[in-house]
Amino acid sequence: MGRTSRISKKPDINTQKIIVNMLKAIMIGYIITILCVLLLSFIVYKYDPSNSQINIGRVVIIILATIIMGLLIGRGIGKNKWMYGAIAGVIYFVIFVIASIIINKNSGISGDAISLFFMCVGGSTLGGMLG
Repeated sequence: MGRTSRISKKPDINTQKIIVNMLKAIMIGYIITILCVLLLSFIVYKYDPSNSQINIGRVVIIILATIIMGLLIGRGIGKNKWMYGAIAGVIYFVIFVIASIIINKNSGISGDAISLFFMCVGGSTLGGMLG
């Protein structure tokens, strides 16, 4: 009769804050990734490192960007920082895979994608815990 629904039509302030903080952190994570990849490209052009050194550089870039991303999320969100860091890592990974599929025109998930997933989620979770 006079009952109101407990489901609100608009997200509450905390949900909006979490979403905004996560989107900002993910964008900053990608900006860091792009800048570091440009730096790595310059190093490859200038010094011609081996493939193993380039791969190490790729791994360092992804882990660094996701840790910073997690730190930003952890500082912006009070509770369950590690969980939101992990969620942001999954989102970062999904965007990475979608961009890779669009650029490379293939849809196969390889062993590299699985290790990339764990680097993204692990780095951002660690950053969230430290933030």
